[in-house]
Amino acid sequence: MDYPCTLGTGILPENRKEIFEEYPHEYMVMIGGGSPYGSRVGEMTYWNATAYYLGYIDLTTGERCEGRSLFTWILKDGEFEKGIHKQLFVEGEKYRIKGLPSKKSSGFYPLQVLGKVRRMPFLDALWKEYISPVFLHSDLFGEMELNKRYGYYHADFDWLGTKIKVSFNTDEGDDEGCLANLEAFCRDAERWDREMREYSADELTYLANEWRDDDHLDEEITEEDFKRRIVLSSIEVSCEGHFFAYFDDDDMFAGHTVHVSGDIENGCNYADLMG
Repeated sequence: MDYPCTLGTGILPENRKEIFEEYPHEYMVMIGGGSPYGSRVGEMTYWNATAYYLGYIDLTTGERCEGRSLFTWILKDGEFEKGIHKQLFVEGEKYRIKGLPSKKSSGFYPLQVLGKVRRMPFLDALWKEYISPVFLHSDLFGEMELNKRYGYYHADFDWLGTKIKVSFNTDEGDDEGCLANLEAFCRDAERWDREMREYSADELTYLANEWRDDDHLDEEITEEDFKRRIVLSSIEVSCEGHFFAYFDDDDMFAGHTVHVSGDIENGCNYADLMG
């Protein structure tokens, strides 16, 4: 990559001039927390590109900011199709960036990448902290590890003889409450396993037979067949008591996942296919 490198159009869009300052600052930025991605803006004809960072130093003011966040810029025509936005930043690398500071909060709109930074203790410490493992102890699941990129704790669990993944999202801000709900759900595995299978079979057996007809298979799938064939693979529970369960379909839906959700107090209320 040759530097300096303009990011996309290198121009602040008109509809963002109320958000960002007029004159640019220079920043040193630690990239991390997720892969760059592109997204279309509503029904507009242009694409946004987004990159995650773990913190930065504003070289103009001396301000230091830490915490996983992101910056976004507008791509030029054809850049999304070529994947240009994916080639600009590497997770764990530090970059010197020219950008327009936000008027109301931390962050900035990036205009140019001026080059890479070899060493900066403040930013290097953010990366070291990010890659260091974090665990939460559970009496039922043992040590649950935090996936920092996507923000969830996860562990393996023996669900009635089947090894599954259990998890909860940290964005809700109540890790202990989420963990308590997840433990309660799994301690009542026999009841929940039965209810989820019965609910999904009632909702989706007809669809399994439609897929069977499309494949020119003769033997009809009964609800008992459906309940027996699906295999639980993972469960996520929220601090508000919502649960999301995912089952392997035993090829009844060409490898799609059977998704069942509901809440602990009232039971199952949704079943459909995913993937």
